[in-house]
Amino acid sequence: MKKLFLSLMLVAAFAMSFVSCEKKTTESETHSQTFTLGETSYSIDNAITIENIQYNGSQNYNAIVLSQSQMTGENGGKGEGVVIVFQGAITAGTYNPTFDPYNPTVSFPKYFVAELEVEDIVNFSIDDLMSQEDVYVASAGSFTLEMDGDIFTITTDGIEVEKISDPAIIETSSVDYEGDVDRYILATVEEGNFNGTNIVTAGWTRYQIMFVQTNIVAFITEAGDMVGYTTTASFNNGIPEGTYTIDNSHQFIYVEGMNIKAPKFASGGEMTVTKDGEIYTIDMTGLVFDGMAGTSALHYVGTMPYFEFPF
Repeated sequence: MKKLFLSLMLVAAFAMSFVSCEKKTTESETHSQTFTLGETSYSIDNAITIENIQYNGSQNYNAIVLSQSQMTGENGGKGEGVVIVFQGAITAGTYNPTFDPYNPTVSFPKYFVAELEVEDIVNFSIDDLMSQEDVYVASAGSFTLEMDGDIFTITTDGIEVEKISDPAIIETSSVDYEGDVDRYILATVEEGNFNGTNIVTAGWTRYQIMFVQTNIVAFITEAGDMVGYTTTASFNNGIPEGTYTIDNSHQFIYVEGMNIKAPKFASGGEMTVTKDGEIYTIDMTGLVFDGMAGTSALHYVGTMPYFEFPF
């Protein structure tokens, strides 16, 4: 009965804590908290940074994503968004984004308007973004970014965006936002899969449940599913090495399609963690998840950054 109660409490806490994609952004007395495409205005429901984007052999790209709509959970889906991609660090300033269709990977930062879903975030790809049929990219105008810690203020002036698939179609776009941004740091993945599906990023984060600090080790697949391990053990300097199994304060979790309101808990399994410098080797074996046939296994080699934006 105690274990059942704890599992139910974990489900509730997981659903409440892991809803960053659903939260409303900070209210502002001076900014509308919206972005536009043509005559259509969208509320900014999510504001995040995506860091450590590995592109063209580089790890020197970072992005700001401002999007509408809920992307995770049982009602998750697609939503329109503005994506601003920097080559190197995200820095304050006023920028005049341009786009050359014959040389699209030069001249950053770039300003896109695109339809986004959770897979676009966890498996972020500049090439995939530009290949969307309905993506627009800025070719004129300017935007200004002010930064005060995690408070970003973004405004625009005369932004014009052209449709990449048909440059003759030109629209206006704008952003008027002031508020917090969550940091989502992509891992450097050397190898990894869950039941044969590639892992695209991993990391760990912490949240609060009934006044108890809980940590979760999370692995995200290219399909947007998550495998996690929750524990109340101390993570002072990253994930401790060792072997971990299920007990009243340790659980394995599987979240299909980022439906964070319906996690599956395992009734069996083991996780082994070793570390060499910044590179972890983590294996999960014998995982028996509710409603899933057979046993599951995970293998991962790569970094495990701490991130503020849990999926």
